[in-house]
Amino acid sequence: MPEKTFTFDSVLEGMAVTHAFVIENHGTAPLKVLKVRTSCGCTTAQRPNAIAPGSSGELVVNGNTGGYGGTHFNKSITVYTNDPVAPQIRLWIKGPVAEFAHIVPLKIVLRGTPDDAIQAQATITPNPDHPFRILEIVPDVRIADNIDVRMERQGADYRIAINNRMTTPGQYRGRVMIRTDSALRPQLTIYVIGQINAKKA
Repeated sequence: MPEKTFTFDSVLEGMAVTHAFVIENHGTAPLKVLKVRTSCGCTTAQRPNAIAPGSSGELVVNGNTGGYGGTHFNKSITVYTNDPVAPQIRLWIKGPVAEFAHIVPLKIVLRGTPDDAIQAQATITPNPDHPFRILEIVPDVRIADNIDVRMERQGADYRIAINNRMTTPGQYRGRVMIRTDSALRPQLTIYVIGQINAKKA
């Protein structure tokens, strides 16, 4: 194969990266791609049919960068063929992925007793290359009765304060959906876990 690694330029998280690897058959018999395995479910591949001698085919790889913001996407694809000389071919697709927004933390845990004032905060910092405004914050139905959510703007950041409202021992788990005015990412998510313990005697 003329190319075994495709390195893409920086993309925004959530964008799909697609690349066609060319497989050439320099032999005298049809080259068959028997199967393809990817190192992650975020990567898929479409394999070609049998490639005639002297011809070439394309293995089209799609990478989903969702959840990889602020990191380096680096995934492998293993191609199995009927070529006795090279029965396996390892391909790579990689490149930097920019965050749409820096969210710290992505998961909030509210832990204490019903008498405690249990609160936690998350900070959302928009990517200056992709600015947005937060329009609305909506807890999902699983936790809507158990928390209060408030937001304030501090410079370029948004501070999200989440308070426990549960008055009896128990647990809850859900998401807070943050709706933006951006067509690129109309919704962000913060996960919330509540662990309200009984008071010690």
